Amino acid sequence: MRLDGKAIKAGSIPLDRLETEMQARFAVVSWGTPEVVDGSHVTVELQLKDLAGEDLAASKILRVTCDSRATLSVGAHGTALSTAPAEDVIFQTDADGLLDLVVECDVNTTITLAAGPTQGSPMMDCSATVNVVFA
Repeated sequence: MRLDGKAIKAGSIPLDRLETEMQARFAVVSWGTPEVVDGSHVTVELQLKDLAGEDLAASKILRVTCDSRATLSVGAHGTALSTAPAEDVIFQTDADGLLDLVVECDVNTTITLAAGPTQGSPMMDCSATVNVVFA
């Protein structure tokens, strides 16, 4: 494959060469720093980013899971599209790409949250996870 007369490896097209429309189809999951509310509740923000690392101002659907010792519900930003609180919930970010999660757990432990695509999701990089500590 060649781009502007230069050979490139398959799958390595530079970001600035992707069409704007194609870039808009990708979302990258980014986690904020968890904040303790009380002994059994911690909040954490999920922000969608674009491929350049900028905040993605778009409402997108994704699935967030954790283990069965904790439950997830939505805070100030975003919407739960499936039953919450639960350990596995389908959420929709708000128009700014934000989702505020409330994690509830009654034992002293670390809970790992993972987000991923589901029906209705764009293409996503969901490789980032976040650990929420209950002490």
